[in-house]
Amino acid sequence: MKKIILSILIFQCSLLIAQAQWIQQTSGVTSPLYDIEFINKNTGWSCGEGGIILKTTNGGTNWVQQTTNVPTKPLLGIHPVNENVVYSVGWFGTILKTTDGGDKWIAIENGVVGDGNYFCVFFLNEDLGWIGENNNMGQGDVKKTTDGGMTFTSSFTFGWPRDLYFKDSLNGVGVDGAATIHRTTNSGTNWISFTVAGTGDFYRVSFIDGYTGFVIGGASEILYKTTNFGQNWNSIGFIPNVTGYSTSIEFINDNTGWVGGTNELYKTTNEGFSWVRQNVSPGVLSTIQAVTDSLVWACGNGGRIWYTIRGGDTLTNIKQIAYLTPEYFELEQNYPNPFNSSTKIVFKIKNNGIYRLDLYNSLGQVIENIFSAKLTEGIYEIKYNAENLTSGIYYYSLKGENNTETKKFILIK
Repeated sequence: MKKIILSILIFQCSLLIAQAQWIQQTSGVTSPLYDIEFINKNTGWSCGEGGIILKTTNGGTNWVQQTTNVPTKPLLGIHPVNENVVYSVGWFGTILKTTDGGDKWIAIENGVVGDGNYFCVFFLNEDLGWIGENNNMGQGDVKKTTDGGMTFTSSFTFGWPRDLYFKDSLNGVGVDGAATIHRTTNSGTNWISFTVAGTGDFYRVSFIDGYTGFVIGGASEILYKTTNFGQNWNSIGFIPNVTGYSTSIEFINDNTGWVGGTNELYKTTNEGFSWVRQNVSPGVLSTIQAVTDSLVWACGNGGRIWYTIRGGDTLTNIKQIAYLTPEYFELEQNYPNPFNSSTKIVFKIKNNGIYRLDLYNSLGQVIENIFSAKLTEGIYEIKYNAENLTSGIYYYSLKGENNTETKKFILIK
């Protein structure tokens, strides 16, 4: 009988309802955000409705709204060339540029309603770049500059490019509605446009190198892959049971990628043949950017900015080390402390229920949800890996069933 009870308890422990490690940050705005781009793990920008441009220089701990002087313009695309030169584009003929990291934004173009809309921007360097446009004639084209936006030339495309990527000064690929691919081999002077699927839209394209790229959309949220920089696209999988449609895609290598949409976020680790839905607070995900396979950013409606330092994966190294009923709820001090890379945390659960362990920085901001799970009474141990954190003082807090306890640990690298 004892063996049966023990087996049941172990089975219950294996059914932990753990959330993926996505944290929503405080952006300071509530307007939709349409694009987010980082140049390293600390410095990035996001843009959105109402001429909003946000910047962080400390890995998202703080987001500062920059002055753009275009408060009525939806900004749909942003592209940092380096820490100083950044371009942003949007509706109503809006092209912005900064040469000091955003302390001052200059309007290269600042039109009015009816002047056409810019959807995306991509620059190879400070001078050479392209912008996808629906012009004032209702036609699709790509504008090119070779002098940092002082002058532009335009080339016709069949449709309105919503995202662009260039691997060098000659070869570029864009994506569009109606599952359309745009491709150029002469720096955008001419474009070849063709459809990949019968219906559905492509919103983003993700290339991992000069050959391999991914798009998702069309009928049934199908994932397409190219290995010859857009000449041919093959269907390699689809995401089942999607309740909305996909608006963003990001692959960091041949196997690992994320897709976000109007309702959900998914991850694959086998090239898109299968997908795991990740738990993230509700909202449309407009853009996903992976700095590494662990550090990933996303933005969307309601001023939401999300990030993960574990690739969005659930924490799996939590284990129950005793099945007796503790006398009280307790969070023990981690050991060792201080520590270099990993440490163990033991805690006691008196009552069955849903519990969460959150990690805070020295400013009291949540930087990671270590786990959220339904736990049975007992004693648990978790091995926490801090490889993605910098040296400093942190606080970890266990909450659940009307109990909260917090401890401090010191990380030294």
